[in-house]
Amino acid sequence: MARKYNNPKKPYIVSMRVTDEEMDKFRQIMAVTNLSAADLMRDAFTLLRQQWDLSHDTGVSLQS
Repeated sequence: MARKYNNPKKPYIVSMRVTDEEMDKFRQIMAVTNLSAADLMRDAFTLLRQQWDLSHDTGVSLQS
């Protein structure tokens, strides 16, 4: 039987492709932080959003 996903607060799925090296680093970070892939990506998005907000509030551009 397939696993059911029922969480109305998170109706969207975002996926991305990464290199082997990026995936190795991602797995290392998951192991050290004890976070799931989804939680790690949510935290990363939160940090990016905070930088974005800060850069737009101060007029300083984000560095790549």
